[in-house]
Amino acid sequence: MDFSVTFARHFSRLVWLLLHEPANVGEQKAALRALVTISKEGGVTLGTREMRLLANGAAVPEALSGVPDLAAQLIGHSVQAIEVARAAAAADLLGVARALAVEPVPGDDGRAIREKVAALGATTVTVRVGEGVGVGFDLDMEMLSHEESERAAAGGVAGASRPAAGGTGTSVGASPIVSSESEGAMLDFAAPRAPRDSLAELLDELRKAQSPNAAARLLDEVVAITDQSVRDGQLLTVADAYAALVRGEEAAGDGPLKRPYSMAMRRLTKPTVLRIVAQMLAQRSAREEEYFNALSRAGDDGAEALIEQLTTASSLSDRRTYFNALVRLNTGVPALIHMLGDARWYVVRNAADLLGEMQVAEAETPLADLFRHDDERVRRAAAAALGKLATPRASQLLHQALRDSAPQVRTQAVVGIVAGKTKQAAAVLGEALEAETDSEVQLAILAALGRLASLDAVQRLIKLAEPEGRLFKKKPVGHRVAAVQALGEARTPLAINALSNLLTDKEKEVRDAAVRAVRNSAAAKATA
Repeated sequence: MDFSVTFARHFSRLVWLLLHEPANVGEQKAALRALVTISKEGGVTLGTREMRLLANGAAVPEALSGVPDLAAQLIGHSVQAIEVARAAAAADLLGVARALAVEPVPGDDGRAIREKVAALGATTVTVRVGEGVGVGFDLDMEMLSHEESERAAAGGVAGASRPAAGGTGTSVGASPIVSSESEGAMLDFAAPRAPRDSLAELLDELRKAQSPNAAARLLDEVVAITDQSVRDGQLLTVADAYAALVRGEEAAGDGPLKRPYSMAMRRLTKPTVLRIVAQMLAQRSAREEEYFNALSRAGDDGAEALIEQLTTASSLSDRRTYFNALVRLNTGVPALIHMLGDARWYVVRNAADLLGEMQVAEAETPLADLFRHDDERVRRAAAAALGKLATPRASQLLHQALRDSAPQVRTQAVVGIVAGKTKQAAAVLGEALEAETDSEVQLAILAALGRLASLDAVQRLIKLAEPEGRLFKKKPVGHRVAAVQALGEARTPLAINALSNLLTDKEKEVRDAAVRAVRNSAAAKATA
């Protein structure tokens, strides 16, 4: 790989880290060290053409980390080219990267970044903005020898590389670029027109756009209107604009308009916008599906916006809307697992519920850790979530919840263990029944053994349903009735045979329960 493309890859990575992981100083330092080392091989000019990043005129693969983001930032800041001298200073590289990582100001023709770079006093990096005004390092041709001038004109002198193809300004040793593609190239760097007042009018014109350049200019206006609407608190405009761009990107498919749409989406896909779209999801039921699709397009970022709304929603209906949307997205797992450590009990409960509904297997251990939580509502949610995972390990983790101090948590653990249907389930529930003192939990265990319907479970139920032979060890009738009902739920041949023997039991409640169980079993068999 050419050193200039390698340089572009590391510079893209640095800008990406400053944009998305500003606290990740270690990775930022590593990227910067790599840049300083690579820049010793020669000068590099970074620019864009047709919304793709170029390094010394060669296209940089978009699959490389951060490359699309850097291209978007260059275009957003109206940067025509970045010229990096051989052996560039680390301070200059970092300063320019930080300037690029700032949110672009729509329509300022690059004034903001020009001022930031000028304040750096950089001596080894030039940023050319708008119509080719250079800021920072700039070679004076009169100070070069004749041989150096010829090499600079050919793009060989460090720091004097030609601007990226498609640029509209001039550079050291190069004449103003004029070509058959100049019109399209100039559109890429021209300042956007003043945004229209009507989003509907702009979107209608955008739908009719046929060329990438025309679409790019219109999309710039949509981004500008959306950003301004965020600042003005016009939430409906923000949500509708973002949703419209998602529809447009889908309609573009793999055609020539895909790139400008994708670049615009990168500029708008940020927490402030997604938070508004998520908020409108619950407030405008008529557009719910459209907003959901827009959040789905944003992936984990869209899920995090929904999670944020879920944790702050005040009404039950809003919480249910956000909850259902997150389950449908089936994403945002890292954020949900992180929420299990939140100080607010209801946030933890919501996260546990979602992880269970989404059946996230990697959440098994974090969910089990919640059994030490002070709030029994959280512990109950953890038990319910592990039960929905229905994995052998989740069932094993639920065993500790059978010893919880709260009866409701123990009951929920019983339900989860049955869902897992492990070989040890009947034995575990049988032991829990012997130790259980709460009548409601006891009845839940008996019903669970019936649903389990394994040989071990049925044998335990038969023993519980049978009358005790000795007078002073007479079993509670309520427990015997519950065991009979559980045998009816099991409906195995062994269970049906045991029920038949109980049709003549001395206890009327037991006889009646056995009759109902046999009748229901026969009816179920007939309709099967």
